Amino acid sequence: MTAGISSKSSVNIKTIALPAQHGGWGFWLEPTLAGLLLAWSLPGLALGIAGLMVLLLHQPLRIYLKDIRKGKRYERTIVAERFVLIYGAILLLTMMVTILNAPNLAFLLPPFLALPLVAIQLHYELKNQGRELIPELAGAVLFGAIAPSIVLLAGWEWGAALALWAALVARSVPSIVYVRARLRLEHGKTMSALPALSAHGLALVLLIILVMLHQLPVASLVAMALLITRCAYGLSRFRQHSPAKIIGFQEIALGIAYIVLLVLGY
Repeated sequence: MTAGISSKSSVNIKTIALPAQHGGWGFWLEPTLAGLLLAWSLPGLALGIAGLMVLLLHQPLRIYLKDIRKGKRYERTIVAERFVLIYGAILLLTMMVTILNAPNLAFLLPPFLALPLVAIQLHYELKNQGRELIPELAGAVLFGAIAPSIVLLAGWEWGAALALWAALVARSVPSIVYVRARLRLEHGKTMSALPALSAHGLALVLLIILVMLHQLPVASLVAMALLITRCAYGLSRFRQHSPAKIIGFQEIALGIAYIVLLVLGY
């Protein structure tokens, strides 16, 4: 059947309405929290909600586009279409609130710069490869753009706003590499700690440069040292065995700790 609705009679709404990957919540929460703690404003809050809608929109839109590409329209396709419309409407509303209350449109530059990452994610998602390394990294950098946009709404200078974005990328990108390596280790698969440790090392170098340029507080180095320690221990033989869910919760806690240290540094 290619035109009508298939005979499937039930769908799991949760799997359509909410992100399939729990790590996506952290991608949105950390930059939104950082931006609002550093530069609270009404348009900033609206932009944070818009970012949440982008996160929520991803799953139903992916399902809808996959079914349409196949020329099929299942019951899940209809449900996905409805959630796309709901999330899309809230996204447009919150963006209108942001734009109407913004002092200027400078805040649009970070998401504009990150726009190609949306295409990368969709490309992989439509090929059922959304959990590969590249789309995960793209998603982390994309959502990181929320923080510089929020602080630009409050009048921050370009250099400081982009440095904040860099600090968030320095947190998320190495952490993704670490978690993937840690999960392989916990599942008894072959794993090299070198990529994860190297990613953290490069992130530390980036932060040191930005601190020396007076674009980031010294506390950002303390926050990164925390992540490096976690990486070295978590990939060592001394680690405590943990299921994926616990590792996920630990990463959320570490992400919040990283943001708090960063904000206190400012």
